[in-house]
Amino acid sequence: MASLLLCSLMLTMVSLFLGSAADAPICILCNRNRNYTSNSTYQSSLGRLISSLSSSAPATGFANGTAGEVPDRVYGLAICRGDVSPTRCAECFASVARDAAAGCPGNKGATIFYDLCHLLYSDQDFFGSYKASEFFFWNTRNASDVPTFNRLLGGLLSNLTILAAPSERRFSAGSVDFTNFEKIYGLVQCTRDLTAESCDACLRSEISDIPWCCDGRKGARVLGGSCHLRYEMSPFFNVSAAADPQPPRLPPVPANTSMPPARTPAAGGKV
Repeated sequence: MASLLLCSLMLTMVSLFLGSAADAPICILCNRNRNYTSNSTYQSSLGRLISSLSSSAPATGFANGTAGEVPDRVYGLAICRGDVSPTRCAECFASVARDAAAGCPGNKGATIFYDLCHLLYSDQDFFGSYKASEFFFWNTRNASDVPTFNRLLGGLLSNLTILAAPSERRFSAGSVDFTNFEKIYGLVQCTRDLTAESCDACLRSEISDIPWCCDGRKGARVLGGSCHLRYEMSPFFNVSAAADPQPPRLPPVPANTSMPPARTPAAGGKV
């Protein structure tokens, strides 16, 4: 509950100060079950890893690696949103490097989410396994026609997942017409250590949580350490940068499409 409160407060502050939103954490999840002491070998390994990931990730938008030797080895990954330029990616990770140690002091694992990037590290090897649906944030306003909205949203997120899972970037973004004057914009992304199959499973797990957390809401984010999604009624991503060079042709959303049945999500907040 404390982690959820911290994340909610951070998201509120980001929305109030939009000019610095990219440089402020949306959510910090700390693993308080495993700790290290100040000036320890683990702390030194963690510092080297964060520095390495922050400098290498902007070139391609993703980096993962390790630092140190067992029992003081640290595993970590860093990823930028798929529509972000290398310059903005580097700026985001400069903030991550600054805030990581202060966000979860003494904790051996953490996930730090920003709007444009996030960092995940742990003393346990998590590469290739996925963690989905740790926290949710939603718009307080409801769509005008909830059944139609849910049908179109379900089709959009499913289509974006089909595009993202096998792609090199594990990322896709797009929109669908809601009314003659409104669109639903969506974005999905996985970390690139996941296989196409694991990415697909991670995103579909998060999609299945939307009826539980955010039914009919005009916008929401579902954050997980290995995948995340977001949808809004206004554009929030760079359309030209988000587009794949030759995306597969997808069919229109059929009339009988709907959101999947709600499920009870797993408890989150731990790395």
